[in-house]
Amino acid sequence: MLKAEPRMSPVAISTASRSRLEQWRDIGLIAGLAVCSGFLALANLPGPVAGPPVPLAAIFPPWISGEEAMARSLASGARILRQGVAPFVVVLAPETAARPSGALLMLRLDGLAGCIISPEAEASRS
Repeated sequence: MLKAEPRMSPVAISTASRSRLEQWRDIGLIAGLAVCSGFLALANLPGPVAGPPVPLAAIFPPWISGEEAMARSLASGARILRQGVAPFVVVLAPETAARPSGALLMLRLDGLAGCIISPEAEASRS
């Protein structure tokens, strides 16, 4: 005897297609939230700061000696203001835009005064 093949009811088809639509809706919502949060993060980045120029800190790898860091900074044509607390940090004048060779980072010293040697500490080093 032949068995009758089960047919899908219209309810099953609409439920399957609705779950697919809900899945795409959820994916769209998540993607939209990700894009919006990215735009919000970009909008909150600080812009150019008006006022006097701020010194820059050239940060070299820790295995570079202080003398070599100073020599590389001078070779780039930068004007050196002082050496940082760590020997591989050199504080440069703000009008120099050249990045010394081998420097990993160039940081503005807005609020990073810990990189600068105080006059008292400099006097005690001598």
